[in-house]
Amino acid sequence: MKYCYFTYGLVIRSVLPFPELMEIKKGADVVIRYGKLTPFPSQVVAEGIGFRVTGEGVFLFWGDGGSFFLRDGNEIIIDPAHGVDERILRLLILGPALAILLHQRGRFPLHAATVNIGEGAVAMMGGPGCGKSSLAATLYKRGHEILCDDVTAIQTDGRNGPLVFPGFPQLKLWPEVVSFMGDDPELLPCIEPAVEKRAFRTDTNFSQKAIPLRHIYVLDEANDKQIVDLPPQEALIELIRNSYRAPLLKWIGAKQHFLQCALLANKVPISRLSRPLSLSSLPDVARMVEEDLACG
Repeated sequence: MKYCYFTYGLVIRSVLPFPELMEIKKGADVVIRYGKLTPFPSQVVAEGIGFRVTGEGVFLFWGDGGSFFLRDGNEIIIDPAHGVDERILRLLILGPALAILLHQRGRFPLHAATVNIGEGAVAMMGGPGCGKSSLAATLYKRGHEILCDDVTAIQTDGRNGPLVFPGFPQLKLWPEVVSFMGDDPELLPCIEPAVEKRAFRTDTNFSQKAIPLRHIYVLDEANDKQIVDLPPQEALIELIRNSYRAPLLKWIGAKQHFLQCALLANKVPISRLSRPLSLSSLPDVARMVEEDLACG
């Protein structure tokens, strides 16, 4: 294996380079390697991914990207589609494949951007385009550490409560958001071909240690800004809805998935954060989050 990295509390040894990840010298909790995978019919297709669960592990099928096999939470075998861009492979591995592998290891993958505020992890979850990464970038510019973007890995049964394992020091931002933050998007690489989203590095303020999960916000669009605490039952529904690749998790381990969501809903405060979906509102919303957390 040529490369060795650290992410989500795991040492990953890989044949494929991942410039997004932080390099480390030795060890291997997870191995990523090439291999020829026998095509199987998908059990179901969810969010553009076909998958099949067997006694050996989980197969993922992404037409233009290739096939992937995840075994026992410690191995990812990749069979790339002919001519696939390496950036596409990295996105698929660091997104859906790694999320399922984390699930195999007993961690809960939440579709959220997460920031360390006051020695506690604060996750912002919501559907596509709700501004998770934009708000995380604004909080980063205000001096807070980035923990995760897109996939937030949570150990729900930590001794002192749920823990978040940091992912890697990068946010995926649209060019207009990068410009609003005071940076030049033309100096940043696109995360994949034909998509204008840029890789915004956060190396200067990135935490590598697991941090207690302090609060979860559900992002919603509204004309007015407000934060409303959710009762456990409504919080549970939002956690299930915003699990990363929720349809896949329900097929792969429905009972485990539900129990993890229920535990989080009872252990961690969850609030609905409503605000205008505009760049100009971001600084006010970031201050609103800081003030809400300061009030306890």
